[in-house]
Amino acid sequence: MLVDLISMTSNKGPTVRFEVDTPGLVVATIELDELKVSQSSPSFEEYERTLFKDIRSQLTLEDVKDDPIFRSYRDLYWTFGMDPTKLRVSSEAVLRRILTGLNLWRISDIVDVINLASAYHKIPIGLVDIEKLRGNLVVRKASKGEVFQRIGGKTIMCRGREIVVADDVKIVCFGYATHDSERTMITKDSCNVLVLLYGTKDVTRDIFDNALKITLDMIDRWIDCRVSEARFFESQS
Repeated sequence: MLVDLISMTSNKGPTVRFEVDTPGLVVATIELDELKVSQSSPSFEEYERTLFKDIRSQLTLEDVKDDPIFRSYRDLYWTFGMDPTKLRVSSEAVLRRILTGLNLWRISDIVDVINLASAYHKIPIGLVDIEKLRGNLVVRKASKGEVFQRIGGKTIMCRGREIVVADDVKIVCFGYATHDSERTMITKDSCNVLVLLYGTKDVTRDIFDNALKITLDMIDRWIDCRVSEARFFESQS
């Protein structure tokens, strides 16, 4: 059962630092505590269908191709030797799925909400189970030969140029929100989760703040948890 109001708590969760020489990157984090993971409700699915209609009435795949927000992430990926037509940021991938007439996957209520939010506002979002993290997070280049296991079990062997997000032990996100890790994935037992919104220098603060608000509004409406105040981490190069 959903709660009507979600308490705002101070965020004492993992921090994010940058070890890439790329100006203008920003990661906003929100900690969800006392999370009760369940399946999405029929009312959420109806809400999702309504947003699908809105999205499909306003956008085409050609629009996505030329969208300046997605272009900014593609430019970032090319900088790190990654082909963004093969490794799309998560928001573009889910939006393209919607625009081709497909529904989104049914994983859990929190994952379903995050997928819908990111498709709607176009900013990629990652999810991490805080209890499975080791230390804080860093945005860095992958090491040559470093192995990453994405959700679903597929293993990626890094070439040593890719942008990744890692904790003190291993990569937790391949790319800048393309694939989340099997190790830190959200399960039915997850109760303390970190939500990460990823921005680039070409995503204005107004766009980013609006995406954050939309995400928080959806969490407030559909997820049973306590929510921290957002924290912002920016690259300084």
